[in-house]
Amino acid sequence: MKKIMLVLFLLSLALMARDNPFKPVVSSKDMGKATNILRTYAPLKIEKFTLPSSSRVLKKIKFEILNVDGSISEVNFDVNKKIDWHKKIILSNIPVKFKNKPKKIESKLLKPFKFLTILIDKNRLLLKTKDSLIRQLFFSKPYKIAIDLKRTVSFYTKIIKLKNPPFTKVVIGNHGKFYRVVLQLDGKYRYKIKKNSNGYLVELF
Repeated sequence: MKKIMLVLFLLSLALMARDNPFKPVVSSKDMGKATNILRTYAPLKIEKFTLPSSSRVLKKIKFEILNVDGSISEVNFDVNKKIDWHKKIILSNIPVKFKNKPKKIESKLLKPFKFLTILIDKNRLLLKTKDSLIRQLFFSKPYKIAIDLKRTVSFYTKIIKLKNPPFTKVVIGNHGKFYRVVLQLDGKYRYKIKKNSNGYLVELF
């Protein structure tokens, strides 16, 4: 009788055995999103990223991570800081030493005509004139602000190239009863023009 009970017990164990003993008990679904692709990756040193010219605040950084078990996960970091899109975002996994000092942007004074003086200071530009503003226009690709000022005058078109952003070029053209000052920009900005005792102040944001 004991032999019969032992045989029945062994048969029950055989029925309960898995077809594939090498198959893991825990599936990849239980472990998270996983991958079986075998790849080799170069070590991360320094990566640099350029943001669009419309960028003003870096809200969040999101990393997609391949874990040691093959699963994919996300890690998010809240930043909420103002940024200068002219400067690259640097991702580094090695110590970084910054030797170069930031370039100093100096004010620039332009005197294209007796009736117009232009003063540039970083993101502000003053049109020093007694002439009246007729209209203002905005163009894209490239981004430009056009300002029409009333004056009956005759002159050849004057083009002034600038090296320091955000203003890259000033073009002054004659249109008979008015002249147009075109301010070419290095990217996308919001702007406003305010009249003051000296003329018209253009501010970029």
